[in-house]
Order: sequence, then C-alpha cells, then structure tokens
Amino acid sequence: MIYLDNNSTTLIPQEVRDAIIDCTQKYFANTASVSHYEGLKANRYLEECRRIVAQLMDAEPDNIVFNSGASEANNTVIRAVSDYYLPHGKVHIITSAIEHACLLKVCKHLQHYGVEVTYVPVDHSGRVCLDLLKAAIRPDTRLISIMAANNETGALQPLAEVSAIARENNILFHTDAAQWVGKLPFSVIEFKPDFVSISAHKFYGPRGVGALYCSRPDILRNSPLIHGGGQESGLRSGTVNLPGVAGMAKAAEMFLATYNQRIADQKVKKKYFIGSLLTLLPDVVINGCQQQSLPNTVNFSIPGIKASTLLKKLKMKVALSSASACHSAEQKPSHVLAAMGVKEELLDGSIRLSMSYSTTQEELDCALDLLVSYAQRLKGVA
Repeated sequence: MIYLDNNSTTLIPQEVRDAIIDCTQKYFANTASVSHYEGLKANRYLEECRRIVAQLMDAEPDNIVFNSGASEANNTVIRAVSDYYLPHGKVHIITSAIEHACLLKVCKHLQHYGVEVTYVPVDHSGRVCLDLLKAAIRPDTRLISIMAANNETGALQPLAEVSAIARENNILFHTDAAQWVGKLPFSVIEFKPDFVSISAHKFYGPRGVGALYCSRPDILRNSPLIHGGGQESGLRSGTVNLPGVAGMAKAAEMFLATYNQRIADQKVKKKYFIGSLLTLLPDVVINGCQQQSLPNTVNFSIPGIKASTLLKKLKMKVALSSASACHSAEQKPSHVLAAMGVKEELLDGSIRLSMSYSTTQEELDCALDLLVSYAQRLKGVA
C-alpha cells in the first residue's frame, strides 16, 4: 500500500511511538496531582512539552492549551466568543465558504441562537476574497475565522492581510491552522492571531490530542466548552492526556529540527508529480493554486471519470481521497471545490493526493503508473 492521504492523518514515526510509551512508564501520575512527587514530576514534564509545542508557533507556553484537537478548538473558540458577546448585543462572525466541516457546522448551529454569520467567498485559486471580507464587516462583527491552509486543495490563505483587517477594525481573529502547523513554519508573532487551532495527527503525532493558542483566556474562561476540574488554567477541564501530549511534543521537535529539508523535498516531488501527471494525462485539471499552497498537496480532476470509481480500483494499492476524511464516506461533491467555481463535471472527478515527509520517488512513480493505467482503462483507451 502506497499511503498518499496524509492530510487526513499521518503515520506515527518510531520516535513518537517511543516518546508515548516512555511517558506512560515514567510519568504515569495525574498532572493535576501536585500534592506528591509523582504528580509534580508529571506536571513538570507536561510544562516541558508545552514549551516545545509553543515553539511550533513562536508562542509563549502560557498561551498553549492542550485539548483533543482542532475540532474541539474550533468549537471552543466559536462558542466562547459568541457567549462572551451575546449578553451585550448582536454577534456577527465572518468566516469563509471553504472551512472545515467542524467550523461550518458550529457556526450553523449558533445561527439558531441569534448569532449571524457571513460566509465569505473564495476566488478560483481557493483563496479568500479580501475585498469581500472587508465589505462584510459590521459594527457588531466580533470574530473573523479564516483557516490557514485548506485541507483539500492545500491553498494557503492570506493570513497576514486578514489579521491586519481584523486588528484595524478591533475584531478578534481565529485561524484553524491544523493543515499548516507542522507542515510549514508558523508564527503568531507574524500573523498576530488571537486564537489558533492545531491537531497533532496532522504532523505525525498521535490522534485525539491537539492544542489551542489563546491570547484571550478571559473569553474562554467565561464559557469553557468542557466544565470540570479546571485543568489547563480553567480553559479546558479534564485529565490531560499526557502520553498524547508527549507524542505531540516529539513530533513538533522533529519538525523544528528538519522542516527546511522536508519542505524542499516535498516541493520537488510535488512539481514532479504534477508535471508527470499532465504529461501522461494531458486533460487533467489541477484544482487550486499551485504556488501559494502546501508543499505536500495536489488536488486534481480527471474529466470523464468519477473519483469514486477510480479510488475503488486503487483502494488496495494506493491511499488517496476525493475530499476531506470526514466526508469520504458520504461521497458528496466537495464544498471547497464548489465554492471555487470548479465546473460540475469536474467535481465528481476530483482527487486529493497528500504526501508525507517520507514519501519516496519510487512510491510516487508507482502511484502514477497505477493511477494512469486505471484511468486509461476507464476511459477505454488502454
């Protein structure tokens, strides 16, 4: 099996597995049990992991809140901001039409409770339209939430410009950076967000753990998503998943030590794959921006072929996807590509390929051979 679905989830490397197992043996106590030595030892290790994860975003450790991942973080921010401002009047949120389902659905849910939401369109490259974002701002706009990198096309959003617009209008800024952080350098000093959501399993850490960067703890503490024992400075109750955090910190440490090499290698392989694919199947359409995009992601459509049919042929040999993982079982056309204005006949044929840092040239060549071979058979030309 050639695994090319890394935007869905990533394989945990041996170093990360070792860190998780080591943590369960050395730091088994509850990090909140600071009345004895084992608890204090676990708590100190938790704070060391927090320091490492903070480095992923050029952040201060005190601004990092551990949780179950970006879906929880996105729900936390959208709900908390709404609860914070609703008692004082109307609440308006601006987001984009291509956000992850977890953010779109919590926005839709809150609209039933009086929160008003504007879904800003994107251009044909999949990047948010800044003029339309500016035009959507109202006196009661409390939050702008724009994802950092799209999970389906890899398109990088203009975060610096969005952040500047938010600051100029005294509006909070949140970004779901689950697909950016751990794939490319990210700096809260540069982008100046108030909130950032990340997931460990998107950058070779374990599933079920992530973090929220938060510069406004007063907003989260006013209405926490999970009520309980007040862990994570009262911002996220529940016993901290220390082995998961340990794996996340090790994955972060590995990225920080090797990201220049990883990025350069993936850019070369991405360019090679696109060039080879277009040579072998000249009618292929590349969806989204090829320049301002993740170095590991390619989204393409093969005219006249349904992605579901082709992926069924390949599923025991090559792991690819036709949309985000949360929609893969539904077989629905991508809302992201639809928002970009991709033609209807190409929506059903869209395929996402997402490499890991360890994807080899041989694996790409083999995947290309299989992909092209099955596509030609389905077209009746081979």
